[in-house]
Parts: sequence; structure tokens; C-alpha cells
Amino acid sequence: MRKGEKTKQKLFETAEELFSRFDFSDVTVDTIVEAAGVSKGTFYIYFESKDALIATFLSDYVDRVDADYKAHLDTLPSGITATDMLLSLIAKIADVLTDAIGYYRMSIVYKIQLTESFNMDAVKGYNRKLYQIFSDVLGQGIERGEFKTKLPVDTLTKHFVMALRGLSYEWCIRYPDFELKEHALAHFLILLNGIREAS
Repeated sequence: MRKGEKTKQKLFETAEELFSRFDFSDVTVDTIVEAAGVSKGTFYIYFESKDALIATFLSDYVDRVDADYKAHLDTLPSGITATDMLLSLIAKIADVLTDAIGYYRMSIVYKIQLTESFNMDAVKGYNRKLYQIFSDVLGQGIERGEFKTKLPVDTLTKHFVMALRGLSYEWCIRYPDFELKEHALAHFLILLNGIREAS
């Protein structure tokens, strides 16, 4: 790895460590460069702004989480129904949100999205890998005749992802009195029963 790449990686890893302990708004460029042991000018060689660094950080994190979701599905037994695959995926997502990301960080992500203080396409864009995962499983269910619907897979995928977002938002506003995994599994079973019984 070249010196410039090492410096950029050091800045990124330092910021990631700070973001894991503090609110995004509490971490300044000065804090990052001081912890990384580089000059402020060096920071701006690699990142246009703190917001640009945060967008990169979120994009990287989302890619890693989505890869973990895909790996989870790959561990499931062959021949499992699409319904069971989706319910297992929902349980995994709920575990990641509650145990790995946590209420505090998730509420910050929603706050950032609502204020539109910087580009959040990595989290909310429709090209996210998680959408493709949902699309693939829903498509398998339709091909096998498990799901009976006239809706295009893309439309179903968007509705399933919107439901997931709504549940995670509900968890944030009703925390700690909302058990995300329990409610998510119940809600998605209702959705899946709807397309299994549709004519």
C-alpha cells in the first residue's frame, strides 16, 4: 500500500473509531486529524469535507452489513422455502440493528436522513445490495410458485424494504418499549401470507 493510501486509510479508520464512540456531529475534522496524527491540510487532500468522509464511512459500513446478510442466506440449507429464507433474513437484520448498530446510532442515521445534511444514498438508495437480496429471494419464491402475485418483483422488493424501514423507525421512536425482532417477524409473516394466498 502506497503512503497516500495508508494515510487515507488511517484517517478513515480513526474517524470510524471516533464515530463508534461519539455522535457524528460531535466529531470534528480537528478531532479526527489530531487522533490520526496528521495535518488538517492532509485531511482535505483525501476528503472534501467531514460530511464526505461520513458518507464514505456509511457506504462502507452498509456494504459490509449487506455482505453479511448475503453470507447469512448462503448458510441456510438448500431447498428451504423463500418464506423461511426471508423470515431468517428479517431476524438477522433485526439482530444487527439491535445488537451491532444499536438504537442510538440508528436514531442518528434517521436524524441525518431527515435533515439531509449530506448524501445518504448508500443507506436509502435503491441500488443497495440489500434490495438485490430481497429481490432475488422474492423472485425465487415466484418462480417456484410459492408466491402468487401479479406485482413485479421490483415493486414487491420496494414494499418489503419500506416495511423494514418503517419497523426500524417505529423501534427508534418507541424504544425501549418495542421489541424489533418480534414485531418484524410478525409483520413480515403477514406480508408473506398475503402473497402466498393472493390469487
